[in-house]
Amino acid sequence: MIFRIITIALILFLTGCSSFRKADISNLEKFEIGISYFNDKKYQKSKEIFNEILEDEQGTNTALESTYFLARTLYELDEFDEASYNFNYFSMFSKDIEKVEFSQFMKSKCAFDQSLPYNKDQSLSLYAISIIQEFLDNFPYSIYKDDAYNMIVDLRNRIGRKNFEAGRLYLKKKMYDSALYYFDIIIDEFYDTIYYDEALISYIFSYIIMNEYDKGKSFFEMVKSNFKDQKKLAEAEQILKDYKDGLGISGLYRLYK
Repeated sequence: MIFRIITIALILFLTGCSSFRKADISNLEKFEIGISYFNDKKYQKSKEIFNEILEDEQGTNTALESTYFLARTLYELDEFDEASYNFNYFSMFSKDIEKVEFSQFMKSKCAFDQSLPYNKDQSLSLYAISIIQEFLDNFPYSIYKDDAYNMIVDLRNRIGRKNFEAGRLYLKKKMYDSALYYFDIIIDEFYDTIYYDEALISYIFSYIIMNEYDKGKSFFEMVKSNFKDQKKLAEAEQILKDYKDGLGISGLYRLYK
């Protein structure tokens, strides 16, 4: 063990010398250098070493393991597309089930990390959800399942907020059909998000703004048992009381805040 450490240290020293020739060491020795750089968080150097190995050989165990560590290195460098590709490639050919499981989870992480904030296009979030769900389908008892579920919750809340804010914007513009359309999306498709109750309340509030109080009241009676949060249920009831005879100043503040 001591001899192996000394050998790696010597190779690392030589790589820093201008007279060092890459051909002087084997790919297996390069692999050890790459691991050492990775462990020391010298990810750019680690990336260069593993790329060198993959340029020299393919189809060997050293090459496959280099793909695995290259993927991990690329992830640390925030190069998510390339990291995802290499994690997936490793998964296709490795027989190490634990590393395959980890690689597929990291592929999910790459997709998650590439998704955008709620106020941007959410197509990447939808894609990430599909990738994460595929991981959960393949590894339902994974040690990473809780993290995977949490990523899906985060993404679905993000998309839910995107639709909620769109609904609110159209409500302010008095484009009521469009507003209700977006609130409907949350109610029908994103019922598990934190914006579900908000969408129900906004639906009732929309009817009041449209001078269709009775429809708002009827809608409330129809959905009141669906509220997840009792405070939100109470808020909906209060809205119906406060704005029975019109919005007033407080209603306008609620609309435009």
